[in-house]
Amino acid sequence: MIKSTKNYIIIFLISFALTWLCTIFYFDKNEFDIEFRETKITTAKIFNFGTSEVVEEFDDGRNVNAYNVDYIEYSYLVDGKNYKYGSEHFQQGLSIGDKIEIEYVKNNPTSSKLKDLKRNKFNFFTRNLMMVSICSFLIMLGVFYIFDRFNNKDSGWRH
Repeated sequence: MIKSTKNYIIIFLISFALTWLCTIFYFDKNEFDIEFRETKITTAKIFNFGTSEVVEEFDDGRNVNAYNVDYIEYSYLVDGKNYKYGSEHFQQGLSIGDKIEIEYVKNNPTSSKLKDLKRNKFNFFTRNLMMVSICSFLIMLGVFYIFDRFNNKDSGWRH
């Protein structure tokens, strides 16, 4: 395969589009749905608070960083069906049994978030642009590497 700027651009754009599709519909589908699909509002009931202790060790165990990740779990009814979801982002002062307002995705009630909660400073596409670009670049390099290996194999040239 001839390595021209045009070929690099074409392979990059194809991998860029495929990486975005995977990000939207596979890796971060819930995040995308909550941010861009039509939502409805309902009341949920908090049934659990949780803490996950995370411990990181550095420099052969000499430095230890420990911190807690707090989250709430809540349940809600949509069309007579019970759903459960959790959130690491919530206002302080909540208790088990409290009722909270949530937004859920109209066509996928399993995805929800607390009402009026702005979790991210940037939108979905801005947050994921760097990751998608890097993955696309690596895929492009991989495609050219594979094509080079096949071309070298066909010509009888060996390393």
